[in-house]
Parts: sequence; structure tokens; C-alpha cells
Amino acid sequence: MGWAAVLLVPTACSYELAERPTGGPVDAAVDKTAPTAAPLRDIRWELSELSGKPAPFSEQTPFLVLHDGRARAEGRASCNKFSGPYTAPAQGQLRLGPLVTTRSACPDLTAEAAFFQALNKARHYRIRGNTLSLYPADTLGGPLAQFRAAPRKK
Repeated sequence: MGWAAVLLVPTACSYELAERPTGGPVDAAVDKTAPTAAPLRDIRWELSELSGKPAPFSEQTPFLVLHDGRARAEGRASCNKFSGPYTAPAQGQLRLGPLVTTRSACPDLTAEAAFFQALNKARHYRIRGNTLSLYPADTLGGPLAQFRAAPRKK
């Protein structure tokens, strides 16, 4: 029984097997259309869903920014601003708070209270493409909140 040599040669995002026992080359190309996940930190994450429903805010879209290096979170919950520490000890783990907020006199704070409750319950996260999903400790149900990465200002 003879030996067959296999040579892996890296090319731009694909690998080609130069030779295999049956003879011809085989391409194992990487899907270049798959979205690259946005980073967790230093991105403005704008709320798109809260408890599985479209974000219920008509004024300003709530957002969250997790600053790298300072381990500081800040953002806006439609009417009130917030800030506080966060920890992300391992990939997929996230804990926000305690968060401090401004106390503006807003017409309806029901949705804002639900937003803060989601942030306080968050223990895990998942990023797919430009979507950040926050989950509670048990992660069995759907996400507490979902955010979309806002385009960077130039």
C-alpha cells in the first residue's frame, strides 16, 4: 500500500488540497458571504426588541455602549440616561450594574422600566452578525432584549 502526500496551501480565505488518494484537487472554500460578528465593546447597540416584541419607544431609540478598557456601560433608555460598571468574565457572559440613571420627568416610564429590568437580569449574551441578544441566567427562553449595531459615524 502506498502513501499519498497531502499539501495544505493557504490562499485568500480558502484552502486547496493539492493531492489526495483519488488524484484531483479538492476545494474547501470558506463562505465569504457569512456576516462577521460585531465586537461587543465600543459599539453603539440600539434596542430593536424587548421581550420578543419590537422596541416600544416612540421618542428616542434606547441604546447601550460597553466601553473597553474602562469596563463601563452607558446609554439612554429613551428618556433617561444611565451608566455603571459591567463585567464580561468569559465569552458569552455579561453582567451590567449596578446602573445609575437620571430621573427626568417622562410621560410614560413603563417601557423604560422594562428596559432597565432586562439590563439588570442579563447574564449572557450572543452576537450574530450585527445583532446583540441579552439572556437571563437560565438562557432557556428567548432573549430579554435584542440590539442592532449602529453604523459608525465618520
